[in-house]
Amino acid sequence: MNTSSIAGTGFSSIDYFAIVLFFISWVVHFWVINYSWLREKTISYRMAEHRYRWMHNMVHRDPKMPDALIQNTLQYGVLFFASTTILLIGALIAGLGASDQAIELLSDIPFVSTPSRTAWEIKVLLVIVIFTFAFFKFAWSYRLFNYVMVLVGAAPDASVKQALQHHGDNSTAHRFDQEYLDNYAQSVGKLHALGARHFTTGLNSYFFALAAVAWFLDARLFIAATVWVSVVLYRRAFRSNFLKILEGISPV
Repeated sequence: MNTSSIAGTGFSSIDYFAIVLFFISWVVHFWVINYSWLREKTISYRMAEHRYRWMHNMVHRDPKMPDALIQNTLQYGVLFFASTTILLIGALIAGLGASDQAIELLSDIPFVSTPSRTAWEIKVLLVIVIFTFAFFKFAWSYRLFNYVMVLVGAAPDASVKQALQHHGDNSTAHRFDQEYLDNYAQSVGKLHALGARHFTTGLNSYFFALAAVAWFLDARLFIAATVWVSVVLYRRAFRSNFLKILEGISPV
């Protein structure tokens, strides 16, 4: 145990440095891929362009069953992560009640720096907070995708247009104008991209949660894990092989 522990928590100055670095890395990563000018170079931004093209195809496609099937498959993935996250949160809460046993187990490992009950509980609470944040992102993403499904079902249908024309009803004819179709597709595409962004944010939280788990062993390992996760996420957002191939595919 480090003799420079602070305020009786069992934490040393390197622990505080590690946690500050962790949150800075997480916030900077979120800002860069979602709000900075660099976001236009990310894989999520490029995929958003293809989401718009998908929705433009959708409004001109009858029937729209293929679109509903694709969207339903995507929602299963979101639901899986939301359900898994709830189980993880429950397991971590149970871990709070087993603090003494956990500390006793970890104390047998020479390089572990979780010397007190307070330190253990703070570290568990950190991981719980991360997974709770991820759950909210997954749950909201799932709900947004449900809304998208409704909008796919509400999209203009050529058979409806023909039926209206047959009965001489032109009151909703504007819903089949090209300008209306383009605006509808663009709006649904933006909503779909928003749902995907929340899902990606939740998924990235998993990576940072794995870095936080390293804190149970040692603050220096926590720092190394934070840097490693940041580099991995940077590479996947800006330098992945998938993105290199995707750049050769025009969404138009």
